[in-house]
Amino acid sequence: MAVSDTACFALALDAMDGVGRVTAGRLLAHFATYADLLRYPREQVLARIKGAPRSQALVATLFDQEAMAARLEEAQQALAHLQTLRVKLVALPDPVWPTGLNDLPRSNRPFLLYTYGHLEVLARPIIALFARPPISPEPFEQAQALVHHLLPHAVVPATGAAHGFDVVVHKLCYAGRAGYPSLLVASAGMAKAPPPLRPTVSGAVKAGGLFVSPFAMNHGPFEHDDKERALVLAALARACVFFEPQPKTPEWHAMTWAAEAGRAVFGIASSHHPLPDPVHLLQSDVDFDWVLAAARSEEG
Repeated sequence: MAVSDTACFALALDAMDGVGRVTAGRLLAHFATYADLLRYPREQVLARIKGAPRSQALVATLFDQEAMAARLEEAQQALAHLQTLRVKLVALPDPVWPTGLNDLPRSNRPFLLYTYGHLEVLARPIIALFARPPISPEPFEQAQALVHHLLPHAVVPATGAAHGFDVVVHKLCYAGRAGYPSLLVASAGMAKAPPPLRPTVSGAVKAGGLFVSPFAMNHGPFEHDDKERALVLAALARACVFFEPQPKTPEWHAMTWAAEAGRAVFGIASSHHPLPDPVHLLQSDVDFDWVLAAARSEEG
């Protein structure tokens, strides 16, 4: 199975009217490529998406091979253009698909990732760092100290791709003589990355890192998508660390989900908002080893 065939089918589904994220994810979970789907009778394909909106019409469209050939050709051209930008599409059935994303609720679960950089990062132990500026000086210093502690241990620090906090974390990773890989997760399409963040993306990728987005290249930015960015970041990680999270923010929502989903969750509370019980408090540098151990617990 060629990865490009999988990505092509996923991209074609993404462009089809009436095919939402949940339906596309259900189809891709059963049929990695369009050729796979055509090996099954219509009744079995329909059974796989039972309950989806307008499922009968969708299956009829999927079995219109002439129309689908045109859609797949458009998707192939889009993939070829992305290649010129060194952007690779990773779809749900791909061998490199990060399975942690499958823990997300279907309505929040992407079935495509746009990636720029080194895909092998997705197979490494990832520690997600969450903050929404402004944060107090002491938690900010603790975040930097944690990154310094983690880097020699072959784990990958990960953040969003929007704020000064993100810039500082990734500069700590790539600016040293050794250069360590890191991961950035966008809250919009890659083409809409904030200009001040672009040197950070470039530096991270040169050091072996990866930039990913669950959104199409020119999507957004929209404020409500930051919640999805936070969830994707948490789902990619084995351990999550939150610095002064505030209620009713994407970070707080991701913290709640991560704890319920069984991720190892650590944090430093603000003076006004204590952290819920499942979150392990980081009280000193000694606790950094607990974060490291949680991230590496599934190795081997």
